[in-house]
Amino acid sequence: MKRRLLFLMLLVAYSLLLVNVMVFKNLPTIRIGYLMLNFSGTHEAPPNFIPFKTILPYLFGYKGLIIAGINIIGNIILLVPIGFLIPYLLKEMNWKKAILFAVLSGLVIEGLQTILHVGIFDIDDVILNGLGFMIGYWKFLVFPRCWNLLRTRKIFLASLIIIAALVAYYIFNFFQNNSGPMPRGPSFRNERVNHIKNNNAVARENDLCGGTGGTGQIIGKSDHTITIKRNDGIEEIIHLSDKTSIKNSSGNITEVDLRMGDRVTVVVGLISEDPLAASLVLVCN
Repeated sequence: MKRRLLFLMLLVAYSLLLVNVMVFKNLPTIRIGYLMLNFSGTHEAPPNFIPFKTILPYLFGYKGLIIAGINIIGNIILLVPIGFLIPYLLKEMNWKKAILFAVLSGLVIEGLQTILHVGIFDIDDVILNGLGFMIGYWKFLVFPRCWNLLRTRKIFLASLIIIAALVAYYIFNFFQNNSGPMPRGPSFRNERVNHIKNNNAVARENDLCGGTGGTGQIIGKSDHTITIKRNDGIEEIIHLSDKTSIKNSSGNITEVDLRMGDRVTVVVGLISEDPLAASLVLVCN
């Protein structure tokens, strides 16, 4: 009973994490050299109901092997724990039921993205998610044999020592990085106030919007288009063209780097070919 409760708690906790990552895509932009990976979802695009329409271009190197690997492997590996945990709660699980749960898991994730308008439906993601679930189910089937091997005395003791050493190492580093006397008194307070003032001055200097908060906040994204909610409450669609210059405090960036929730200053009306196109987009700090 206790073991089933433990697995149930793990399943619920991981499912919440999965929704946060795969549905809402609450992940920071990843930089690999000059490559920047932004996982924010596309809100306005047609759904894909054709199997392998997305997967095959990735396999042939579309957008590069790194992006292809992250999209394919990420959609697979994130569902492996779900396929591993569910059979512990459903004792009558067999391969037919596992396939059903695999398909349902992918459909639930893609369906939530569509309903909440935080992504588009892609049948290829359902296929990859289902494959990850089935890998987890296979791991569940072979796990008892691996566990029986680990239970031999020498291997078990060695594993226990390694785990204990790792835990001790991380605890030691934690206390070392977070310990130390905290000076008190007027001199310390003055230093802290000056430090905060200096940091605020640097932040204002690096803020391209000058601390004003910009024209508004990005509340929607699609290909070559962003929707901002202006400071006066009006929602406005802004077009992004090849002539649009996009910058943040680090320098020039691309359309891919714009994220939901960013506050921006937008200059519109200087591109004669498209009156709704922005000539300049500045991302506030």
